[in-house]
Amino acid sequence: MENVSRRRRLKPVCDAEAHIKSRTDKPYLEQRLINKFKGRGVFTKQVIWKGDFVLEYHGKLLTQEQGDVRGKQYKESSKVFLFDFQWRGQMCCMDAPEEDGSLGRLVNDDHKKPNCKFKIIAVNNHPHLCLFAIADILPGQELTYNYGTSDWPWRTQVKRCFPPNMQQSMDMFFITNI
Repeated sequence: MENVSRRRRLKPVCDAEAHIKSRTDKPYLEQRLINKFKGRGVFTKQVIWKGDFVLEYHGKLLTQEQGDVRGKQYKESSKVFLFDFQWRGQMCCMDAPEEDGSLGRLVNDDHKKPNCKFKIIAVNNHPHLCLFAIADILPGQELTYNYGTSDWPWRTQVKRCFPPNMQQSMDMFFITNI
């Protein structure tokens, strides 16, 4: 990374405020289909430096109670778009289940080694959930953050290394060879 020069035009918080006000994502971010299980993700086409503003998670601001009601109404696939957070001593919820053209709702979970973290930025006395890089992110890398302590289904999904017809015999092999 020594050959890549580091230039920032704006301080990260000022950069976040500018993108919040313009309601735009950075032009070098793109969504890509990863696979059927994980779905889409967000990738960068240029270096993002540790500490830089990355993007905003757009959605409808709800009270915690409103978020809880929606969580009971939503299918499992939509619950992942409810983002609970604390702001000014109150629990709130950002709800982003619908496509709006922004990329924030497509950033995937990585609870082991995320490269981004959320911070709340207040603009016009309104909270905005913004991702900031917690590590340098190279071109082609996926943006990720830790979704928190919930027991998300993809964290407990068992990945098979063998075709289903071979899995039982491989399981027996490992059990008998311990």
